[in-house]
Amino acid sequence: MNNLLINQALTKFKNAKRIAVENFTMGYNHLSMEASMNLEADTDCYKWNSHTVNAIRYVLNHKHSYKTLAD
Repeated sequence: MNNLLINQALTKFKNAKRIAVENFTMGYNHLSMEASMNLEADTDCYKWNSHTVNAIRYVLNHKHSYKTLAD
């Protein structure tokens, strides 16, 4: 389920860094305040491009609906 969602995000955001998207989204189930703050800090620290940030947001925003469909 998670791989499908990540692949969709990477298809949509062509210049996203796969490893960053995979690693960041493993630790969160949705885009919470904590996730948003950590995303902002990691973006500054690792100099992620906008495609990477948007792919991470895409995965976290859609993760709950995929989980609900799988249940």
